[in-house]
Amino acid sequence: MDGEILDAVAEWGTRPVADGVSGLYELADGEFTGAVSDGTTWAFVLNGRFVGVFDGVVEDFEDASLTAYTAPDLSLPLLYAMQARGGEVRGQYYSNDTPLSELDDTLSSGKFVGYVELSENVLSGDYYVVYYGGRALPVAFVGNNRRLLSGDEAFERAADEVGIYSVVDADIEVVDLPERPEGAAASKSESDSTDESGVVIAPDADDEAATESEPATDADGGAASGDAAAASTVTDDEVTSKSASTTDADDAADGDGATEAVDDGAPSGGDDFESLGELSGVDDTEADTVESASPADTDDAEAETDHSSSDDVATDADATDEAVGGTEAEATSGDRDRLHRELDAARERIAELETERDRIAGERDDLRAEADRLRERVAELEEAVERLEAESADDAEASPDRTLDPDEALSGTNLFVRYADKADGTVERAAEGRISAAELRDNLRLEYHTEFESESVSVDGRPFEAFLRATPEHQFAEWLLTAVVYEIRQTDTRAELSKLYEAIENVDRIDLDGEVDVTVEDGESGAESTTVTFDVVFRDKMGDPLFAAAFDDSREPTRAGAIRSLVDGARSVSQAVEAFAAAFVVTTSFFDANAMEVAIDATRGGLFSRSSRKSYVKLSRKSGFHLCLVEARDEDFFLTVPEL
Repeated sequence: MDGEILDAVAEWGTRPVADGVSGLYELADGEFTGAVSDGTTWAFVLNGRFVGVFDGVVEDFEDASLTAYTAPDLSLPLLYAMQARGGEVRGQYYSNDTPLSELDDTLSSGKFVGYVELSENVLSGDYYVVYYGGRALPVAFVGNNRRLLSGDEAFERAADEVGIYSVVDADIEVVDLPERPEGAAASKSESDSTDESGVVIAPDADDEAATESEPATDADGGAASGDAAAASTVTDDEVTSKSASTTDADDAADGDGATEAVDDGAPSGGDDFESLGELSGVDDTEADTVESASPADTDDAEAETDHSSSDDVATDADATDEAVGGTEAEATSGDRDRLHRELDAARERIAELETERDRIAGERDDLRAEADRLRERVAELEEAVERLEAESADDAEASPDRTLDPDEALSGTNLFVRYADKADGTVERAAEGRISAAELRDNLRLEYHTEFESESVSVDGRPFEAFLRATPEHQFAEWLLTAVVYEIRQTDTRAELSKLYEAIENVDRIDLDGEVDVTVEDGESGAESTTVTFDVVFRDKMGDPLFAAAFDDSREPTRAGAIRSLVDGARSVSQAVEAFAAAFVVTTSFFDANAMEVAIDATRGGLFSRSSRKSYVKLSRKSGFHLCLVEARDEDFFLTVPEL
């Protein structure tokens, strides 16, 4: 779908919505107007009807996390759905020769479906009038800040402009939702939907077209005019006008029952008068019955009515004597019933309070058990700290048998994501929002495996373990696994960073100074294998790469070349591995302007685009990755791009 439409929709306010098909029916039942997306597939909605699905199919929303964007005006979902689906320019008109008001009358009366656009070489803004269901919905984006106007104000501003109006013939496709989840309430999706301004959304555009193509018949059985056949949707104003026409026609009837046609400007044809009969609730059979009733039949009916009335009076008098005698008994019975109802209500309330008491007691016991567990955990951690401090002191005194430089030490080291107790909390549970950041940090263990005997190795004058845990690579791995999930949840950017967010919980192994073997398809020479290297590679249990990172520990600003190098390597990996989710550039300084421009060029729509995914390098419908720029300062990390 066009990036400008995505940017415009992303500016709309969001509202909470359930995930998957339940969320779709929640929007349908609530007569929602706007757009909904799972991050890739988009759908436009008007008064609960889905008027178009783009960049995917409606089944993509099943079990997906959804974001709903509320449209500021009814015209916008229709306009964007028509633009996204595509249309055909049927004509262009110069405003001084054909005013917009004249063009509007022609299109409205002809039941035109599509829109009029005035935007080319118009400095003041972009102007549109959307037509559907016999209604015109004007909308305009005015000024440099594209202030939204609608209704009469938008139409009047457009009518005052001088320029070329393009008439675009476009349509929408009403989409059926997947089967409603069992137990959900029924919605209005089985019938037509009409908004407060009178726009009628038919269940299916093809059905509507089929209805308009059927020939209508007039009162004599002949074919009716095209205008009458096309008038399949009748607004309140049209009903009033046609009813008045029918009354005038009845008044003009002559003495022998013949009726002269009254030309009040309404379309001719028998279907119009049949429609009026249906709207007034009187069918042809009832009308014939009224006309054929004779005076004698009427007199008999009145006599029968008088006789029935007399019998009713006598019956009512007898019933009155019986009611007086039973009043006292009924009063006593009523008091008894009322007391029974109060007693039942009191018993129900007692049961509710007892249940609440038991629940509170259960929570109290759980909290006591949790406090005891935490005390035990504190004691264990204190003991572990004392042991590690003692070991560090011993290591500092011992002279190592071997010395390695930092590059050698890191290239021979792998990290593994493990836990002190998986029941106490994992990255997966953190992504679900079930544990706190402190609980995750306490339980996470980054165990290491080396290709050398680490106990007897010194790096930069320190024991290997002390060196490893102080490196930016190790600290970055801890930050990505323990902090990023919570930063994304707190800023509610899960939908925009969905691929990165969902991949974090699958990290199982981390290669320092890692390599990724990929096969690149070459149109001339066929498949070609190559190896891409990164400073850090995060992998899942199957060994597939999920994230890659490049580090710049210079005191100088990080420049454009570092960004280009990482992006080129990440593209190759992403094309070969669909699960690859993100590439990080980590600097101990900052990114200069050229580096930021390269990042903007690499991501779809730019860094400041409000499209469905933040800072995303899209390669195809299924492949792509988030490009992230990270600054490391004082043993902490800050996500510069994308901005949360």
